[in-house]
Amino acid sequence: MARATTFKYTVTVVNPGSGNKYYMDGILQTYVTLFPGCTYEFNQDDSSNSGHPLRFATQVDAANSSEYTTGVTTSGTPGSATAFTKIEVTTSTPYRLFFYCTNHSGMGNSVTVPQGTATRAFTGGSYPSLTNTIEAVDLTTTGNTFDFGDMSASKYATGAIGGTIKGLFLGGSPDGGSTNLNTIDQIIVKSLGNSTDFGDLVTVTNYPAGLGNQTRGVYGGGYAGGYLNNIGYVTIAANGNATDFGDLTVARNQFCGFSSPTRGVWAGGGLPSGQSDVMDYVTIASAGNATDFGNLISTTTGTAGTSSSTRGVVAGGGTPSLINVIQYVTIASAGNTTDFGDLTVAKSNMTLNGSNSTIGIFGGGLAPSTNVVIDSITFASTGNSQDFGDMINSSNAGGYGQCGNSNGHGGLQ
Repeated sequence: MARATTFKYTVTVVNPGSGNKYYMDGILQTYVTLFPGCTYEFNQDDSSNSGHPLRFATQVDAANSSEYTTGVTTSGTPGSATAFTKIEVTTSTPYRLFFYCTNHSGMGNSVTVPQGTATRAFTGGSYPSLTNTIEAVDLTTTGNTFDFGDMSASKYATGAIGGTIKGLFLGGSPDGGSTNLNTIDQIIVKSLGNSTDFGDLVTVTNYPAGLGNQTRGVYGGGYAGGYLNNIGYVTIAANGNATDFGDLTVARNQFCGFSSPTRGVWAGGGLPSGQSDVMDYVTIASAGNATDFGNLISTTTGTAGTSSSTRGVVAGGGTPSLINVIQYVTIASAGNTTDFGDLTVAKSNMTLNGSNSTIGIFGGGLAPSTNVVIDSITFASTGNSQDFGDMINSSNAGGYGQCGNSNGHGGLQ
């Protein structure tokens, strides 16, 4: 049987107490994901649609943009028979649109069109004001982050793993560290929307450090009443609980991970006695204990890491003084780090890190107050970072104490 290429949403309008809103198949203001090669009909036959024509734009409620009309057809009067707005989606359709009412603001929400070339970095949560916000940024061009959706709970001190399709948020704390979680949230990176449940970690923890390749996501360390040395892993494509992988060479938290397609490396971190300069590594496909890789330029905690397929980069941290140092290694060759350049400002506990094959980014963090700046580096040439854009989570001024990743990092290249 041939796969259907035309899909219908039944649109109704209901006031849930905060003004009229569009409901799609009975769901309030849901995010809508539209796939290239398909046509989508938003049926407005229901009488509640009277006076509420549904249209598309590139900005919320068409602010600062014109109506998006490419591939869009309309029929009838909303609230009457045969009324609909239809859109034919192609690979040229913008990855992000908004459905809105031409007569009233605040009724619609986002439309996303997954594109095979979209490379994004993402991050969730924040501290000191705990939030469930997920932010993302497109790595194909400079710019600010945008709202992606929400995590299952407000929390901080999460770890993150990026896969080609999925992004995973690991553990964390919902109350500033008194309670720790073993939950794994998942998102579809090339879409928009709230996270869903993936499974559970081997144990509760905050500040685990994640890395991985196309198949396997691996995380290590963290804190839960004491510093942890455990390593766990998941198969990214298959929802389920994590499995024990082995142990780190040193138990620690607030550190970073990065990877090539074959090898994962962890760097720095907090120890009971202070900071660590330790780097250790595993072969991602083979469970077992980590092996010593080398040392950072200085002992530091709150590091952020990212990578191309060959080069791993570590930025910032606290010694305990905040530092702006960027340092790097060749992932295939164990050894100490080499100076790469400097961040735009000294900071630690950066919230957003990710990469594609060309650039890596580091965003947010503690510097010494929370910071919104996103720095970018070019892997192939050492040098100081450049301004990329800003974090949009203004309520936390960028925030810190959580972790991000991307669907184009070195382990996936």
